[in-house]
Amino acid sequence: MASLMSASLPSCLPSLLLLLQLSSSSAGQFRVIGPGHPIRALVGDEAELPCRISPGKNATGMEVGWYRPPFSRVVHLYRSGKDQDEEQAPEYRGRTELLKETIGEGKVTLRIRKVRFSDEGGFTCFFRDHSYQEEAAMELKVEDPFYWINPGVLVLIAVLPVLLLQITVGLVFLCLQRRLRGKLRAEIENLHRTFDPHFLRVPCWKITLFVIVPVLGPVVP
Repeated sequence: MASLMSASLPSCLPSLLLLLQLSSSSAGQFRVIGPGHPIRALVGDEAELPCRISPGKNATGMEVGWYRPPFSRVVHLYRSGKDQDEEQAPEYRGRTELLKETIGEGKVTLRIRKVRFSDEGGFTCFFRDHSYQEEAAMELKVEDPFYWINPGVLVLIAVLPVLLLQITVGLVFLCLQRRLRGKLRAEIENLHRTFDPHFLRVPCWKITLFVIVPVLGPVVP
């Protein structure tokens, strides 16, 4: 019996070593989890892209970063305990910040300032622990703050001030016209008082007959 066990032990030794290696390597493995839905942001505002590892563990000593496929443009990179700004793509320099308050729990968030339309699309977050790396994809949707306005409403907004200006000018003109008429009427009344009041108060048709009849009188047989 002892000889049988001693004979089978060398044959089982490679399997035992393989199991130990697999268990030791699996102890450092993790998954990277990103948001399960697209992140939405308005042009000019800020966007926050969260990312974490599961199971949670201290990621301070890990390499953490975001890049954009398909050409792996570096959006932000954290390595050796500090941000590697010099490795960023030019379009993201000075616009990103890695929020590390919960990095001890394996949770980080990338903040992008002054969001542009060109920022829309896919991002990939990754965690690297020595030679082991996992990553997760996410999507950023960039929206115009005035996307809800109908083009007809925009035209109305552009035309409305012109219409209001025309209406205002018309009302001012009418007011001035009424004032001028009132002043003209007052001047005429003053003239009536200045000249012969009896003559000026005679109706116009009587004045016309008074002038025309003497002229036409000799013509009538």
